[in-house]
Amino acid sequence: MAAPTLLDTPDVEGIDFAFEDLPDLHATLARLRSRRPFAVVSFAGARAVLLLTNGLVSAAFRDEPTFPAAAVYRMTTGPVLGKTLQCMDGTEHRNARGLAAPPFRRNRVAEYVQPILEPLAHELIDRFQGHGRADLVAEFATKYPVLVISRLLGLPVRDEATVHRWAHDLFYFPLAPEAAMRASREFTEYVTPILAERRREPGDDLISKLVTESAEGEHLDDEQVLSFLRLLFPAGADTTMLALGNTLSALLTHPDQLALLESDLNEHADWAIWEALRWEPPVGLLPRVCPEAVEWNGLSIPALTPMIFSINAALRDPAVYEQPDEFDISRRQTTMLAFGQGPHSCAGNWLAIAELTTALKVLLQRLPGLYLHADARADAKVVSQVGTALRGPNALRVGWRG
Repeated sequence: MAAPTLLDTPDVEGIDFAFEDLPDLHATLARLRSRRPFAVVSFAGARAVLLLTNGLVSAAFRDEPTFPAAAVYRMTTGPVLGKTLQCMDGTEHRNARGLAAPPFRRNRVAEYVQPILEPLAHELIDRFQGHGRADLVAEFATKYPVLVISRLLGLPVRDEATVHRWAHDLFYFPLAPEAAMRASREFTEYVTPILAERRREPGDDLISKLVTESAEGEHLDDEQVLSFLRLLFPAGADTTMLALGNTLSALLTHPDQLALLESDLNEHADWAIWEALRWEPPVGLLPRVCPEAVEWNGLSIPALTPMIFSINAALRDPAVYEQPDEFDISRRQTTMLAFGQGPHSCAGNWLAIAELTTALKVLLQRLPGLYLHADARADAKVVSQVGTALRGPNALRVGWRG
């Protein structure tokens, strides 16, 4: 008879935390966390350990040797995105990230990204402002981050609709793998000659920076650049799309907080973004795996155990956040955990913050008195978009009084 293990008895039955849309997700996570700081749950049909407290989730992110990102990403995103930073570890990861990350550092974002952000936000709003109503998901949130990446890469404006389709299909790889693989091939064929062109005649765009960036005499080769560019759309543009939708959903369904924000945009906009990232992070559950049996923070974890880092539970941990279920833009707490921690934390976090803050300010300046239509509250609720992990509203049907 096999010895009993941590995974023998699930804490919740009838819920698969990989695939299901759980309308009461936060209540479920809070109920599980009130019992103990982790739970044994079903994830893609297997038993997994779901980490539920801020302390455990932060510790797990920082413990790359025990829960290596590469072990899971090689199986999940690797087939469609290639050998990205997510699939690397150790020295290889440090060197590749050192070459790819500089354009996304905080000072570089301010230098060359900010001039793109505000004009693009105005450009999108110009398309619908005269109608007096809009769906901010379809007409703004799904387009803005993808177009930001496209403009940063210096891709032709005439190709932006095609790039948007590729970004969409790459993002939905778990639900439609054939479309994602096709998008990966088409994008690779499209951008490969552009790499050669930018190596010969570099400009101020992101592709030029990636193909000319060096560290200690090393450069990224074409496949490393291509993998990084493929990763940019689902990991950069699409998660920012969800974060923007979640921010607008939170504000539109909390009119008192929207009124406070509108009373002084310069004072409150940054904090509204941080609070929205805490209240409803776009990536709520992040899968990893524990390759070797280990004793970790009091847990006896068997080898090959799926591990789920519940970022959304950690960011509503009452041990860290007072009244965590309240959306309060005066909270004044940054939430870097929304971008992960440790070696594989999001390299584009400051780009995302700049995009979100700029978009929010321009929307509220251009659409004064913004409000959610009375019959639109159900669609405005944050729900699962790709499995349980990636969450955002389906629609934000709004009007404005200006």
